[in-house]
Amino acid sequence: MSQLKVNSIVPVGGLPSGSNGGIIQCVHVDTNTHMTSTATSYTDLSGVTATITPQSNSNKILIVCSIAISKEANHSFIGRIVRNGSAISGAGGVAESGHGNQESGAWWLIRTTSHSTNSCTVQYLDSPATTSATTYKAQGKTSNSSQGFSLNKTNASENQLYATPSFSSITLYEISA
Repeated sequence: MSQLKVNSIVPVGGLPSGSNGGIIQCVHVDTNTHMTSTATSYTDLSGVTATITPQSNSNKILIVCSIAISKEANHSFIGRIVRNGSAISGAGGVAESGHGNQESGAWWLIRTTSHSTNSCTVQYLDSPATTSATTYKAQGKTSNSSQGFSLNKTNASENQLYATPSFSSITLYEISA
């Protein structure tokens, strides 16, 4: 059996103006692990983590992360993505008109009604500038320690019609520069 292995394929006429190449590799993780927390400082969301080793330090990583969160009423869930344990500088942010106390680096702010599971997705094109293994994780916290949040399940009884199964995922794409 024959195999053809290449680092990239570029058309004879070159890449179109303004293009940067294509997808080099993809890493995908999904989880239906249940987690409940009342943490008011960022904590890792169970299983929503993936590691990629870029082939070039000039390549970018496209992060696509979906989380299934439910929470109790009268508070907020705040979430973010971190690279190797540190907030990604300049990434995303909660931006609500009229609020001066926004949290730097937050990517999700969920304030919906109690108990329903909310599936929320963010995308971000990161420039890690490394060829070392790089780990991306979703983290979250609650705005009120007496009212928590749950990952991949509702805060209410699981034996309810509206307690449909849910999962969270993170996908990393290395994009050639």
